[in-house]
This record gives sequence, structure tokens and C-alpha cells, in this order.
Amino acid sequence: MAKHGRLNLGNAEYSMPADAAAYQRPPFYYRNTRSIVVAFETDLEAALQALPAPLALIEPATAILSFYEYRWTTFGPYNEAILSVLVEHKGRPMNYIMHIAVTTEPPMLAGREIWGFPKKLAQIEFKNDRDMIYGTLERPAGIRLASAIVRPERPADNGHSAAPPPVSMRLIPSPEENGRPSCAEIIETHIESRVIEAWTGVGSIAFAESSRLDPWNRLPVKRVIAASYMLSDMTLGFGKVIDRLE
Repeated sequence: MAKHGRLNLGNAEYSMPADAAAYQRPPFYYRNTRSIVVAFETDLEAALQALPAPLALIEPATAILSFYEYRWTTFGPYNEAILSVLVEHKGRPMNYIMHIAVTTEPPMLAGREIWGFPKKLAQIEFKNDRDMIYGTLERPAGIRLASAIVRPERPADNGHSAAPPPVSMRLIPSPEENGRPSCAEIIETHIESRVIEAWTGVGSIAFAESSRLDPWNRLPVKRVIAASYMLSDMTLGFGKVIDRLE
């Protein structure tokens, strides 16, 4: 006689595989993170085409290209690149993550499954050269999708910690051939950040290659608005479903 399995929600681990979780429950901790952030004005129509309907674009359309060097985290060390746009949800300012890439699997798996971050694996560098700090994104290796350079010049206040919260869309397709997506949620992520030091300066960005598979260049650069370098600690907590895509 066939016997039923003994694995259930009461004894399963937090994430898949249910008997050997790929990652633990939030929160996740980050220490001595280095980052560069370049904000730029972009094309309104291009941004609207990639924005989920429950979110509203703030005008003038402002996008942000950022690179991170996570030297110590409870995911392990990794690098990250993010392309985002400033939006509102029911009047609340937020930062919608359009594209995001990382260098290792644990933060990719957790990011996609918990918060809906559209993470892919890529080759990402974060380096210093003379008075400049720069980041590069390649996918696949050798195909340069994006780069940013910041020359820190002046100390900035620590108001960076009050940045709009990140928001993303968790889209999980249906396993059925003609089924609606199993999940199409707009998720706000809870992040606590402590700025150790912050600098403003001159920034430059470029989207060198055009890729239909990874269209980081879909937001043209009209003008650079601001550039900064930051050293910080961060705690990445749970998220909250704030809307759904119909």
C-alpha cells in the first residue's frame, strides 16, 4: 500500500527545496557596503512602457543607475547593479526597480522569490581608479550593458538613509498553459539603512550595448541630475504586498 509523505507546512524549511532551503528567513544583514548612485532625467514614454499600471511616474521622469559592493552580508559577499525609476503609489514616493543583476545565486533566489526583485546573474565590477569610483555590468561576460563613474568631491549629509522605499513587481507565471499568472503583486520592501559616510560629486553613465534580452538601455539619458558615493550598513527585512496587477 502507498504511504503518504510526512513533509508539510509545519516541518518544511523556509524556502525551496523544502528539506534543504536555498536561503534563510529575513532579515538579512549587510556591513560596510560601498555604493555609487547616478540619477538622470530620462524619456517619459520609455519609462511608462516598463512601469506597472498601479504605479505612477513622477515628472520629470527620473531614473537611477546604481552599483553596490557588498563586502560582508548574511548572503555572503557579492556585487549588484540596479536600474530604477522614481514613482508614486497612491501619493507615496517610491523607487521602482526595473532591472537588477547580482553575481551570486543566494541573493538572486531570495530576491526573486521573496520581494519580486527581477534579478539575473551577471558579471559586475566595482572598482577605484585614481580619483574615480566606477561600476560595470556585463551580461554575458564581454557584453557591456551599463557603467557608471562617480568622482566624490564633497561630504554630503546622511539624508540618503531617507530615500524612497524600493518597490517591485513579483510576477510568477501559471503552470497551466492558458492560466493567469499565479502571482502578480506590487511589493514594498522594508529596509533599514545606516549611512557611515556619504559624498556627492560628478557622475557619468553609459549604456554601451543594446540587448533585447536585457534592455538596460531602454531609458535614454537626457541629463545627469546627481551623483553620490556612500558607505553604509543595511538590514533587509520582509516586504509588504501593496497592490496587485490586474
